[in-house]
Formats: sequence, structure tokens, C-alpha cells
Amino acid sequence: MCQHRLLFRTLFQSELRGYRARNGDTQEAMAEKLRISPCSYIDLEHGKYSLSSVTLLFFLSHLTDREIVELVRRFADRAEEDEHVRIA
Repeated sequence: MCQHRLLFRTLFQSELRGYRARNGDTQEAMAEKLRISPCSYIDLEHGKYSLSSVTLLFFLSHLTDREIVELVRRFADRAEEDEHVRIA
């Protein structure tokens, strides 16, 4: 699996859990927000699958502009760190 895809999967696994905890949502409520089945949401949260582009957009639609920018920065920073580790 491409290193950046794995990074994307693990980052969003963490982000989904964090968002759900901060907002006091159940897994079922998150599934509804993302317009996926509860089983699919549980798989996402456990890292079995990665978000589809449509599911990602539904997730982003629940974040503030600042949260979106911070999320993109975290991804970019971690991707850059991984690049430096591989090169070293």
C-alpha cells in the first residue's frame, strides 16, 4: 500500500474517533452524518477501510474552516516527516 494512503487511513481513523468523542456522538450518529451504514463506519474507525471521497466530503462538511485547514496541515506535516525518515 502506498505510504501516503496508509497515512491518510490512520490519520482519518484518529480524526473520526476524535470528532465523535468531542461531540458525544455514537457510532450510529456518525454513520448517519457520513451517510454510510453503521457497519461501514465501525470499519472506518477500526482502520479496515479508508474513507471514500464522498464520505470524506460529508465528514469535512461537519468541520469548521479552521478545523479543515488544521487537518490538511497535519496530513501534510506527517507526510513530510515520513519523507524525511525514508530519505535518512
